[in-house]
Amino acid sequence: MAGPSMCSKPLRFLAGREAMTRIRRDGLYEEMFDVVAGASGGAKWLALTRLDQALFGRWFQQRTRPLHMVGSSIGTWRFACLAQPDRVAAAQRFEAAYLDYSVDDRVTATELTEHCRNFLRLIFGADGIDHVLSHPFMRQSILAVRGRGPIKPPLGKIGLGLGLGMAGIANLASRRSLPLFFERTVLYDRRDPPPFDLLAEFPTQSVPLTASNLMPALLASSAVPFVFEGVIDPDGARPGLYLDGGIMDYHLDMAFTPPGLILFPHFSHRIIPGWFDKALPWRRAREVSLSRMLVLCPSVEFTQALPFGKIPDRGDFQRMDTVTRQKYWRTAVAETDRLADCWLEAVEKDRVPDLIEPLRP
Repeated sequence: MAGPSMCSKPLRFLAGREAMTRIRRDGLYEEMFDVVAGASGGAKWLALTRLDQALFGRWFQQRTRPLHMVGSSIGTWRFACLAQPDRVAAAQRFEAAYLDYSVDDRVTATELTEHCRNFLRLIFGADGIDHVLSHPFMRQSILAVRGRGPIKPPLGKIGLGLGLGMAGIANLASRRSLPLFFERTVLYDRRDPPPFDLLAEFPTQSVPLTASNLMPALLASSAVPFVFEGVIDPDGARPGLYLDGGIMDYHLDMAFTPPGLILFPHFSHRIIPGWFDKALPWRRAREVSLSRMLVLCPSVEFTQALPFGKIPDRGDFQRMDTVTRQKYWRTAVAETDRLADCWLEAVEKDRVPDLIEPLRP
């Protein structure tokens, strides 16, 4: 386990205004959280896998009231693992398979999508879908978008590119233009409503999760345009082409409604509202969205000390050969044990109230 001098460096505890007040007043304990958030980010999730295992291997064991797991893209896959009976073992299976993954440079979107289905089959096994839908307290909310206007099937690469280009240009002026091109969609556990305002910022189509649409929902939420195939007409949803939920909700700048706090294990200290905002440094999350959030993220110093000075990302497939990438990814993941150690020590020694920093837009 890392000592105190190490603990303050690898992992940061960033708290919004209300979260900071509550944690400094009452300390940190698991029942103060009603929502866990999971961002888009592809391979960046590898920075969080060991933290997920430490956090969920210790917390939320005897929970009785609902804990809402709200995610887009890879965040939803992490939560599918955590909804299994042995959540740590499921996360470890996914981690191992992801680290072992190799792919030909000429692989098609159709082939990559089938590889994704294989990953989900590995996570779920024979009855994992039922475990998600009947979990005693976890309530999944899977975010995707339905194409509107020019972004609808049948749609080739040129049409998709034009539609995305128009959406990106409109987004420069305002995020409020995105509903012209996309309809935010949440596929949610029917036992409880989604834990955010369905009318705030973007009107949202809400679709109950079923055994027939859970896997399509996970695939749709992760369907990065041009990289993976979108999902057409998932069961129970409006007809259309469904794509990556991160297009609208990249890092979940959302109007959460439960009274408790939002726990956000994240790979960055930045909260970027949408996919088109990644290159727009002036586009920041709203302070009201951050107020009840506790973000756990690697420090800049920790990240810079990794090989190549960064955490893994999807671009590594283009920048590196398979052997180099796999060695780098395994080294980076092993280093993130320090994040898990820091979390465990901070909780065991009740140090979080002293370690929290302001979470800024």
